[in-house]
Amino acid sequence: MWLFPITYQIDLYSLFFGVLITATLLFSLINMQKVKYNPHVYKYLMNGFFFLFLAMLTDTLDEVFIQPWLLGVLFEDIGQLIGFILVIYGISKWIAQNNANTTKLKKISETDELTQLSTRTHFNYQLTNLLVSPHIETFSILLINIDNFKLTNERYSQAAGDIVLKRLANKLIDCVRKTDTVARWGGEEFIILLNNSNDDIAKQVAETIRTNAELLCVEFDQDIINVTVSIGAVTYKDELKSSELINSAEQCLSTAKQQGKNQVYVRVEAEIV
Repeated sequence: MWLFPITYQIDLYSLFFGVLITATLLFSLINMQKVKYNPHVYKYLMNGFFFLFLAMLTDTLDEVFIQPWLLGVLFEDIGQLIGFILVIYGISKWIAQNNANTTKLKKISETDELTQLSTRTHFNYQLTNLLVSPHIETFSILLINIDNFKLTNERYSQAAGDIVLKRLANKLIDCVRKTDTVARWGGEEFIILLNNSNDDIAKQVAETIRTNAELLCVEFDQDIINVTVSIGAVTYKDELKSSELINSAEQCLSTAKQQGKNQVYVRVEAEIV
């Protein structure tokens, strides 16, 4: 027999915490099943916690039984070392994967899949940050809508509509500065945040966009799709909320549509309510 029971000087304090830690490690082992969806992390954590469990179980039994020195070295010291290495490596691998996934999700939330422009959510985030800035500068918002886009989809197909959206998105980027933000607002609508702008600059940029869109001829299935846009523009001059600014831009866009489409309508300060 290599295990010799003893009946004296059992350290109840060490025994209690040894049992507690061993039970915790066993619980961790059981719950490792929840990480099976990630096999690369699972195998390191599972093996690591298993070695730690064996090391702690041996250490706890050592409080009750006298064990051979070699057994203690193998299961306690070496097992504990291997366990810690595997667990630390598994956790570091898990963290690296989570960081990569977070970066990917962040990009998805900030970038429209079709046009590669900013998303509506990201635009609102930037606008809100700009409005709460202590040194806010005057800026303008352009809300752009493709005229008769529904008819384009119905006549040529949604695939043709997607091409129009992508081509126009590229044209919008060419018409603004790198410091400006171009986003897909939804469907056939785009929105632009012009930094350090005023009514004159907003109107000038909007007219440039309208003209370039009018010259944009999209080829699809040996057909030529002509594109025009209506644009509503508003410039920040007062303490307005983001929702009020967007609402003003939507009113301007509606006016441009009512005036016959392929129009730019800029709302001046006196008109903002």
